[in-house]
Amino acid sequence: MTKDEILEKSRKENQNRDLYDIEVEKLAFTVSHLAFMFICFIALLLEFILTRKINPGYPMIYFGVQSIIFLVKYIKLRKFHELIIFICQFAVFALSLTAFILQLLGR
Repeated sequence: MTKDEILEKSRKENQNRDLYDIEVEKLAFTVSHLAFMFICFIALLLEFILTRKINPGYPMIYFGVQSIIFLVKYIKLRKFHELIIFICQFAVFALSLTAFILQLLGR
């Protein structure tokens, strides 16, 4: 295989995207996800410290996003453990959503 053939095959596999760009996008996603998790935790903690109440909206948002990530990973990779994690994350999301709605209704 010549150098040009290898480059052409790589371009086809990566849909003409530079591998460095792909890696930077992955890193950006990971860092933003960690920041999102940290912000949700800090907001939940601050609200608890100031009001002595737990707002289920923060875990609802976090686990909602998490469950979608694992659902997409399962659909694309077809790895069974991704499905199990999705189901667990979605269950916590559903419980948080229920608690959030009940809190809004004043119950």
